[in-house]
Amino acid sequence: MNDALTNLGDWLLRVIDLPLGWLLVLPRDLGLLLFALGTALLMTLVRRFATNQDMLHRCSSDLRQLKSLSRAARQAADKLQVARLRSTVGQIKGMQLSQDLRQLAVVLIPVGILAVWASERLDYIPPRPGDELTVRAHFPASSVDRFTHLVPALGIDLKSTAIQIINRSSLSPPGGMAEWTVVPQDTGDFDLTIRHQGESAVHRLEIGGRTYQAPHQLHAGPRLTRTEVRLDRYLPLGSNCGSEWLGLPPWMIGYLILTLVSVPLWKRLLAIA
Repeated sequence: MNDALTNLGDWLLRVIDLPLGWLLVLPRDLGLLLFALGTALLMTLVRRFATNQDMLHRCSSDLRQLKSLSRAARQAADKLQVARLRSTVGQIKGMQLSQDLRQLAVVLIPVGILAVWASERLDYIPPRPGDELTVRAHFPASSVDRFTHLVPALGIDLKSTAIQIINRSSLSPPGGMAEWTVVPQDTGDFDLTIRHQGESAVHRLEIGGRTYQAPHQLHAGPRLTRTEVRLDRYLPLGSNCGSEWLGLPPWMIGYLILTLVSVPLWKRLLAIA
């Protein structure tokens, strides 16, 4: 089941790479900007065709008029008129909200697919030949103080001892961890094989391309449960965008800010309510 889901996810990523893969050739900040502008344009066009634009334009016009009337009523200290106008404003905003929900229902799936693609393509910087990479394997607590080893791969230099003792990990839940340092010398796809007590886990690694393999990979073995290769995270304009306290990856925070700023600009440019 997990393999089927993984294959489906890989297939979906390759499909979306066809229209969007060119963004990965650009400098990462420029690619993120264009991706956010494209997402905002998609959301705006969906609003154009999924909502009643005539009604929304009339609602906007009525709200501007009601705002002027409310100002005059407050200046005249006419509390009854102010209350009536406030009630009318609430009704109009309720009509606008119903149209906003229609737009959200239509745009949710395509924007979600774009977000999945971006999380797999923009979160980290693809590793290059010559980069020093840290490889980690995670084990249950019962494997602590036992041996594991990484099988050398052609095109990958091993800078640490192939055979490692599994140390106790401070991560939760408690378990064991072993670590190696490798330096890829060539571009291409590589398989890092880790063995422990008759089990093998293969960590897929892509070097020198526009994309990267998932840095964290799960395995079906009862002891070799997870492997990871530490990659540098993409920081928009060199900033982590407050990701520590927001709990989101830096690219997503930059993406959300750019998209939310761009939507009103597209709406004004295309005269969409």
